[in-house]
Amino acid sequence: MKKLVLAALLASFATGSIAAEKINFGVSATYPPFESLDASNKIVGFDIDLATALCKQMQAECTFTNHAFDSLIPALKFRKYDAVISGMDITPERSKQVAFSNPYYANSALVIAKKDTYKTFTDLKGKRIGMENGTTHQKYLQDKHPEVKTVAYDSYQNA
Repeated sequence: MKKLVLAALLASFATGSIAAEKINFGVSATYPPFESLDASNKIVGFDIDLATALCKQMQAECTFTNHAFDSLIPALKFRKYDAVISGMDITPERSKQVAFSNPYYANSALVIAKKDTYKTFTDLKGKRIGMENGTTHQKYLQDKHPEVKTVAYDSYQNA
C-alpha cells in the first residue's frame, strides 16, 4: 500500500505570511488512532495532534470539521476546507486532483476472518467484505479481486 499523507497543504503555508491565519481542516473522524470522536464528540487523534502542532508552529488558528471520507477531496476542491488531514493514501488518481505533502506514515491492510477459514483471496470468491467507502483498500479489491464482493460503509467501524 502507499503511504498515508497530510493532504493538500495550502501554498500559503510556505509563504511565511500566515500569522493569525485561520485554517479549516476537513477530516473523516472514523479512523482511530488517526482521527476519531471522543466521548464528548470532539475530533481527536494523531492527525489532529500533528495538524495542531503545524498550526502552532505557523502561528495559525486551526479548526477541524468532520466530513465523509469519500467526499473529502471534492469538498477540498470546492474550497469547503483549506486542507485535508485524514489518513489518506497517495494515489495517482488523487494526485491529479490535489497536491500532497510528504508521507508521514506507512500504511498496511489486512482481512479479518474466522481462524482457518480463508487463506487466499480465491477462498473469498463470492463472499462479502465490508470496508469504508472511497478507500484505497476498496479500490484494490475491486480492481485486483473482482470475485470478492465489496460492501461499502460510511465508516470502517460500521463495516
